[in-house]
Amino acid sequence: MKSWVRVTGFIGLTLMAAFLLPYIFKLPQLDITLILMGGLGLAAFDFFSSNKGE
Repeated sequence: MKSWVRVTGFIGLTLMAAFLLPYIFKLPQLDITLILMGGLGLAAFDFFSSNKGE
C-alpha cells in the first residue's frame, strides 16, 4: 500500500509538471516564470522529502 502512495504522488507530480512546463518555457516575463518554477520546485521537494510512502 505504501508504494501505491508513492506511485500516485509521482503521477500527480508528473501531471503538474506537464501542465506548468509549457508556461515556463513560453512566457516572456521572468517574474511569472520564476514563480511557476518555484511552485514546481516546492512540489518536487515535498514529493522527494516526504516519508509517507516509505
